[in-house]
Amino acid sequence: MNDSTKGAFDALDEELNLDGRERKSAQKRHQDITDYLVDASLAIATFLQGSFARKTMLKPLKDVDMIIRMHPRLEKILRQPGGPAHAMRLIREVLAEEYPDAQFDVDDTPAHALQVTFPDLDFTFDLVPALDAENGSEIVYIADRENDTWEWSNTRTLNRITSTRNQATGGRFVHQVRMLKSYKKDHPVLDDTCGLLWEAFAYEAVTSPLEHSQALAITLAHAAQAVTSPVFDPTGVDDLTADWTTTERTAYATALAAAARRAAEARRLEEDGQHAAAIEVWHDLIGDPFPEAEAQSAADALRALAAGSITSTGRAVTSPRGQQPARPGRSWRTS
Repeated sequence: MNDSTKGAFDALDEELNLDGRERKSAQKRHQDITDYLVDASLAIATFLQGSFARKTMLKPLKDVDMIIRMHPRLEKILRQPGGPAHAMRLIREVLAEEYPDAQFDVDDTPAHALQVTFPDLDFTFDLVPALDAENGSEIVYIADRENDTWEWSNTRTLNRITSTRNQATGGRFVHQVRMLKSYKKDHPVLDDTCGLLWEAFAYEAVTSPLEHSQALAITLAHAAQAVTSPVFDPTGVDDLTADWTTTERTAYATALAAAARRAAEARRLEEDGQHAAAIEVWHDLIGDPFPEAEAQSAADALRALAAGSITSTGRAVTSPRGQQPARPGRSWRTS
């Protein structure tokens, strides 16, 4: 890492990236599973969904969500009572032959998925049977074993518009979403909010290529206002805050407003070339994944106190745009 704010964010980005070998292993296993199911005429194709598919997942890689587009020849029987569970049994039979040491878990997984644990991988696959919509749209109907139904899903649309936004931002969007998720992960108030909510915040706030510090600052400012009203997922369909109470909205808004003020302070310091101070504020805000700033010497602090300001972390800076002005105390004379 160099001593610039941009360098610190680059280091944060590197720290949050999934392990490259695990990602490649997941992609290969996805393709292998697809080949086996297509060859067995159970599926016509598959695709990935969730944060792994959208490249917004934080490490470590824990699970891969995979949509299985079942073959049209099976639709009539799968639409009958017991169809969702039957689809999972068919998938299990094929994969058990190819992976005899794999473990299949149904009871402890979501109603939509057949979870598969492979002995050579440190993460699981959640296999979700789906039926295509009749009109050839992006919509699929995913299996719900618990309610014995097929539920409407626009997950392919979400994948597409996230990819489009990432391209429009020069490939930075998904990296910035990961940074926001890292910030909320260990926050005492915000940690229970869902990851897709933070993707929605960023989707509304970040529409063009921005430096990471700027993207996070404007997203936090937007989020502080957005949580007072319904917040829809990036496709505009699901209100991700529908179950929130007024008390929760107030708590989230308060926490986000405080974070937005800190981020704005860090941006001002960065603009004034006070990179060590900006890095210190970002580290205090985001936490350990963000690099720490170099300690300030006593001599530097005294020089800054003469005409600068004090940051929210208590650091003296020559910039006047810290949290509060530096006001040297008057010396008292004794008689």
